Amino acid sequence: MKVMVLGLDGATWDILGPLAADGLLPNIERLRARGASGELQSVFPPLSPVAWTGVMTGKNSGKHGVFEFLEHDHDPMHGRVNSSRAIRADLIWEILARHGKQTIAGGVPMSYPPRPAKDFPGFYLGDFLSPENAPDFTTDPELFAELEKAVGPYRAWSTSIHDGDNEEAVVDDLTAFLDQHLKTIAFLMERRPWDLLMFDLMATDRFGHELWHAWDTAHASAKGRETKLAALKPKLLEFWKTLDRGIGKILDEAGDDVTFLLMSDHGFGPIEHYVNFNVWLLEKGYIVLKDNFYVRQKHWFYRRGVTPQWIYGIMSKLGMAGHRVSRFRGKQESALDRLGEKVFLSREHIDWSRTRAYAQGNFGQLFLNLKGRQPQGCVDPKDARALLDEIKAGLMTIPDPKTGESLVEHVHEAADLYHGPYADKAPDLTVVLKDWKYRTIGLHDFTTHKVIAPAFGPTGDHRMEGVLIAGGPGIQQGTAPSGANLLDIAPTVLHLLGVPVPADMDGRVLDEVLTPDLAATAHQRDDNGDGSTAGVASSYDEEDEAAIQSRLADLGYL
Repeated sequence: MKVMVLGLDGATWDILGPLAADGLLPNIERLRARGASGELQSVFPPLSPVAWTGVMTGKNSGKHGVFEFLEHDHDPMHGRVNSSRAIRADLIWEILARHGKQTIAGGVPMSYPPRPAKDFPGFYLGDFLSPENAPDFTTDPELFAELEKAVGPYRAWSTSIHDGDNEEAVVDDLTAFLDQHLKTIAFLMERRPWDLLMFDLMATDRFGHELWHAWDTAHASAKGRETKLAALKPKLLEFWKTLDRGIGKILDEAGDDVTFLLMSDHGFGPIEHYVNFNVWLLEKGYIVLKDNFYVRQKHWFYRRGVTPQWIYGIMSKLGMAGHRVSRFRGKQESALDRLGEKVFLSREHIDWSRTRAYAQGNFGQLFLNLKGRQPQGCVDPKDARALLDEIKAGLMTIPDPKTGESLVEHVHEAADLYHGPYADKAPDLTVVLKDWKYRTIGLHDFTTHKVIAPAFGPTGDHRMEGVLIAGGPGIQQGTAPSGANLLDIAPTVLHLLGVPVPADMDGRVLDEVLTPDLAATAHQRDDNGDGSTAGVASSYDEEDEAAIQSRLADLGYL
């Protein structure tokens, strides 16, 4: 048996369901009809580095050590891009290699650089967190050269954005990007022996971020442009038809001995507002600014709305929005950019010796500024409990501007979400909103000057509800996963390939979708486990680090 795991990154039944019902996804429906399908819950936060590390390890962040795109180690002034070397757990293909099995992996977030770099057990292609022109982007340069002859110059990422009426160019770009990756899978599956083939299709995620308002013209960002955006519908449908045709070709060429798992690392939905918790923390006095004329001047501009959001709106109107907030990270290319750097209030202006709490992350992560943990911590650990309770109570009073009810659904403490030897790296609080059209941001560069502000840039963002479609040997026809989440993928794949599941994996084998013979042994574990690995500080030099952080900003993650 072979197993192919295809990541339809960010795919949601909200899109796939109606398309399938209209007969536009015949190949995906073919697999679905002869196998299993249902919802696959993401992990929290539902971000690529955390989600895909969970897929590769079957463990929560407290065990593998990755909590976000950047790792700050509780230093709010410094962060580094996470990579495979930050993962303190075995990856699924490393476990398989110990049992004599080979893997082809491509585009899997957090897999760069290949571990160990000179001895990948199969064939490897980098992902969107790889440096440009990295010498270890692939483990077989000769085969990679053959691949590029077949599919053209290989693209590991797309940063095309819709801003400035650019939707048509974006959908054309993403359709070509998707088509190349599908052809890459078809090429590689025939050229190298493999037991596991895992590939993530980034294009489906970018579609959700950049084109949600074009797909659903009821979105606030589509107001006044509904007719123009509706004319894009044939091209938008062609994107999903391209996905289905590519999967159909892969299904046909794979043969009868391949089990398929089509899955998304998270779902997708619209965003219309930003919620900036650092603005709230500043207003409530938990963040304190430096007391000098220079900072007071910046704060004066900030209170009057001179923020990245404001200047980005100007650039968008002038047709200068080709790169989002990355324009303010690194080299400033124009007078307008330099003006923005001069006037924006940022982390540099926070008095950390008097700041008790701050937000840092994409999904409402809050940290106390603890003595002995943060470099300039000022909160005595014995006062932490009372402060946490105070902040939690305050967060629950933030009103939804539409209903007047609490905007916050729940505030998790670290122990609610994470357990393991690296749980001490976790945020102290994680805020979950009731309405995910409100997208939390935690940049302490104060992207906006209001707690709740209209969103700009991406019009769609991640949701917890992803998809799972399985078919082939070992999959019981007509079944559905029950309570499945991303951490279940690794143990299920190992079990399908006849490899013992390590005892320390948090995920479970999805026995409810397996044939009776496989389901009967689904709960057996390797009592020894496979242990963990030591993390390495960084995989990137200073120049690559800056370039990747800029890329993440263009993608809407920083």
